[in-house]
Amino acid sequence: MKKIFIFLFAAAALAMATVSCTENEAMEFSGSPALYFDNDDVNFSFFYSKNGGDRDTVLVKVHAMGMPADVDRPFLVEQTNAGNADAAQKGVHYIGFDDATMKQALVIPAGKTEVLLPVVVLRDKSLETSEVKLKLGFIENDYFSKGVIEHDSVVVTFSAQATKPSNWADWKYAFGKSWGSVKMRFIIDNTGITDFSKVPDYDYQTFLNDKMRNLLQKYNDEHPDAPLAEADGTLVDYTFSWLD
Repeated sequence: MKKIFIFLFAAAALAMATVSCTENEAMEFSGSPALYFDNDDVNFSFFYSKNGGDRDTVLVKVHAMGMPADVDRPFLVEQTNAGNADAAQKGVHYIGFDDATMKQALVIPAGKTEVLLPVVVLRDKSLETSEVKLKLGFIENDYFSKGVIEHDSVVVTFSAQATKPSNWADWKYAFGKSWGSVKMRFIIDNTGITDFSKVPDYDYQTFLNDKMRNLLQKYNDEHPDAPLAEADGTLVDYTFSWLD
């Protein structure tokens, strides 16, 4: 009988705690819920862009705390690093968020708590030799407070330069150990690969290696006086060592 009483008491206490927690959550979001960026900083280069145009889109996830609403909820975003030496310039490097074409994207739809915000970046000539940073933050409005401090900003870094993938060593069986922008362009043009974040298995890598070696040999045979090389004269190759 004593055990039954203890069990019922514990169940009642748990129920009260649950109700209390629910009430606290309701109080927490009774005002304007906070927004936060639900992804890490983003690096982008037009060098790897598939469309080859003068603009592209980088998607940033925006999340609203609390429960979904039954109406569309617009929100506001601003650049917070304007004026810095490496800051992206509105209208030159990206489409401003006060542009009429962008305002329709600044909305958490009814019934939703998140949205993918399109950041439209522009391929200005300056990006061929430099990179710029676009740091985004939220502006308070009637629907949302400024943001969750830990995730109240996100930085989009972009250029048109070739950048060495951080996991390049994992691609050695396909493309060899060496890296260069000319070599990378030759790879992209002949394989269509622009996303190097996912490394294929060994069999597919060796297939790619055979393919690139043959294509390189064909190119060099057709250009005996100007074999494929980097700007500094280093010849492009796809060799690798099993000991690397």
